[in-house]
Amino acid sequence: MVSGSLVLIGGMTLLVSTTQGYGYYVPRIPNADNVDGYNCIGHTSDNGHKPPNAFGKAFENAGNEWTVALCQADADGDGQTNGQELGDPCCVWTESSGDAPRWTTGVSHPSDATLKSDPSLWANINCNADKRILCGDRGELHRDTDYDHDHGTDHDHEHYDGHRHLRR
Repeated sequence: MVSGSLVLIGGMTLLVSTTQGYGYYVPRIPNADNVDGYNCIGHTSDNGHKPPNAFGKAFENAGNEWTVALCQADADGDGQTNGQELGDPCCVWTESSGDAPRWTTGVSHPSDATLKSDPSLWANINCNADKRILCGDRGELHRDTDYDHDHGTDHDHEHYDGHRHLRR
């Protein structure tokens, strides 16, 4: 009777640990909890007990982190990047920032090609136009001017003292 109870308790512990494990990944992906109708966007089932889908495999291959490469990829082949589908079209969101993604409604499933985000959400966003977007709006912008003695000209430089920690 004792060994049967231990097996039952061990099985229940494994079930609870597995369930908590899937919830552990939700804050690591922008809007993972905002995809309408889905609780586990990285799995072929909504309870996370079936194998990972294409996005889940890509997430695993990225070390279970939201990386620039994962953001720029298109796991479901629908023509939208994972970042566009999940509200991070410039691939600047990080879990540690505490900031919300660029938008939190209208996101789509990055592993379901039949679902797409509305392209108007990012139509007017130029990710390269504003360095503060690329730097995640952290840090201070410093402008410096250096005099080039050889050519008799000034050179303006901009740099940020904030750091962006995204694995590439």
